[in-house]
Amino acid sequence: MLGETRYQYLVSYVVNDRIAVDAGCLGFGCPLATQKLVTDLFLSHCHLDHVATLPIFLDNVFEQGPECVIVHGSDETLSVLQQDILNDRLWPDFISLSTPDSAFLKLNELTALQPVPVGEMLVTPLPLIHVVPVFGFLIEDATSAVAIISDTHHSSGVWQHLARVPNLKAVLLECSFPDQLDWLADKALHLIPKSFAAEIQSLPASVRVIAIHIKPAWYEPVVDQLLALGLPNIEIGLTGVEYQF
Repeated sequence: MLGETRYQYLVSYVVNDRIAVDAGCLGFGCPLATQKLVTDLFLSHCHLDHVATLPIFLDNVFEQGPECVIVHGSDETLSVLQQDILNDRLWPDFISLSTPDSAFLKLNELTALQPVPVGEMLVTPLPLIHVVPVFGFLIEDATSAVAIISDTHHSSGVWQHLARVPNLKAVLLECSFPDQLDWLADKALHLIPKSFAAEIQSLPASVRVIAIHIKPAWYEPVVDQLLALGLPNIEIGLTGVEYQF
């Protein structure tokens, strides 16, 4: 998780150096040497806090030659990327500028629940419920699995899927607003501490649950309400911290 230690302004995660999930702050908040190790970028959805520095990241890591970053996303997310970001208005059209001999990026359309191999890891897109099409991601190797569930409302399907994952070590789960803004969370399709607790009730107590995507304006009440749940496996996510599972 990248950026200031306490507040989560933008969303990016780097897993085992090679995989990045979302590019909210990847191009600004991550050392260049680390950015250059990323081979595969998985986009959960098209909202700005998840894609804001994508063009900067692609610019930072470009090297002339056939090897380039693969950007994975849903059909809807990749369409926004092409029409609204890399469109020769907001940013140069890196897709059209790419050639087989010198590419800025390659695109890969994701299918729900269809794993994507990246080296020794598998990344499985998990369908969630939000105001735009969105994926969470289950990232697995031979011994551990971690799920990143950002920007979602109640979604029973994802928990049914995770219940069948034998080596699940941690779930990073969004909690955007405090309980008193339940009306806003219902409209924006986000979680509050009360619904956060309901979502994770089927998880074994051994699974670490790390709260992410807490809106900075509501950070203190959200954290207080999460900790008041009294659940021993809940942690408050910190940016700029390396997690090991």
